[in-house]
Amino acid sequence: MYWRRLVNYSEFLGVVITLALLPIDRFPYIHHVPLSLGFISLVLLLIAVSGRLLNVWSVGRFGDLRRYFFFGTILALPVAAYALSSTYAIDRSFTLGATKDLLSVTLRAFCFFVLVSERPQQLWLLVKKTIYVVSAIVVAYAFFQFFFDVFGISTKVTDLQHCCTSQYSTYVFPRVQSTSLEPLYFANYLLIPIWLLTFDFLRDNKLRRSRPHLLLFGSLTTLVFLLIARGAIIAVALGWLILIWGMRNRHKLKDFWIFMARWWTIGLITTLVLIGFAGALSKAIPKHSINGSGSGIGNVEIFTGHGVNVLDASAQTRYKLWPKAFTYFKEKPLQGVGGYNSRIRLNLDKYNHGANPDSLQPFNNDFLGLLVDLGLLGVVAFAPLVIAVLVIMYRLFKNSWKGEAAAMTLVMIGMLVQSNFFHSILLTRLWIVVGLLLTASFADNKSRQSALK
Repeated sequence: MYWRRLVNYSEFLGVVITLALLPIDRFPYIHHVPLSLGFISLVLLLIAVSGRLLNVWSVGRFGDLRRYFFFGTILALPVAAYALSSTYAIDRSFTLGATKDLLSVTLRAFCFFVLVSERPQQLWLLVKKTIYVVSAIVVAYAFFQFFFDVFGISTKVTDLQHCCTSQYSTYVFPRVQSTSLEPLYFANYLLIPIWLLTFDFLRDNKLRRSRPHLLLFGSLTTLVFLLIARGAIIAVALGWLILIWGMRNRHKLKDFWIFMARWWTIGLITTLVLIGFAGALSKAIPKHSINGSGSGIGNVEIFTGHGVNVLDASAQTRYKLWPKAFTYFKEKPLQGVGGYNSRIRLNLDKYNHGANPDSLQPFNNDFLGLLVDLGLLGVVAFAPLVIAVLVIMYRLFKNSWKGEAAAMTLVMIGMLVQSNFFHSILLTRLWIVVGLLLTASFADNKSRQSALK
């Protein structure tokens, strides 16, 4: 009795705390997660998983235990590769730190996989409700940052980094980051509530009249454009193409397509109004940004120009760095330079002169960074997990996006697209999406459904 209660409470708290921390890379004003909440949530998840797995064993569901063991093994392989690479890495302590972080996020992925697979109806509902509430809070904070910054309020109040404010940075419109490290990371998180809401609207016509859900979705679509995270915009566009193609055989969806087109149009128009508003205020409030100060409504042209400019300084930095990855890969093609050491190899002179590895310029591409980090060892270590995820995603696509995990397919595709432009391999939200995707592997498990009855 007491053990069951402990497992249930641990499951609830572990899931809620973990999801609440997903968008928080930089807690407002204190810039770190307080009270060791990340560690506490992991302990709670492990307690809950222990209870669920004991129950699976006690009722003789050994086929399910083998399945959990299989997926647990392929989640552990990348961690083992990182740990092995610490024996020859340029900076062993840096690799060991990255290995610890990777172990932490893969454990969370496994926990979500087991817990949601065991109690899909209850936990999918909890997952979505928690993400919607948390998203509403971080979105509201993002708009707080936008409006206060536009009116010239100090960054001590808005907590915007100088790279993102309209007062000192590149553009006269702010690029809000909310609780994330920077706008790119915030856009990365927004993919989760956007696609969850999209699939909820698809399945439930009544939800399309729910004001709280509509307000949240409208705010999310606005922010996707407002952040000018080109990788996220490309990811969303690609996701829509795949969604439409996957549902080409489903009928009576005209109202849904019109509904979606309307709200994405509202998001775009709202964004342009906000950008024009920021430009108009710049005529009255002195700003010191590089581009657009005092531009007025012309600020909209600057905004759209940046959105489609794939040859700006930020993009050029990536284009110059990426070819170097293949040169470094050729130096150590089998084992690489060591887990998370690609940035050190890229900036070896600075590192040798005492620079902190965390401060060094990365490749801003997860795939190239991993290739330099682990070489072919990384390919072998990640291949089973990648293949498993791709197979599950393909099955959901062929099944016309039926099942709760379907939304995670488009989130994963979006995150993989964004992985070409920054480093996300150690982000908890990426691995939670992986864990939720893996739950679809139980969709056709008839023996499990019979046992639950």
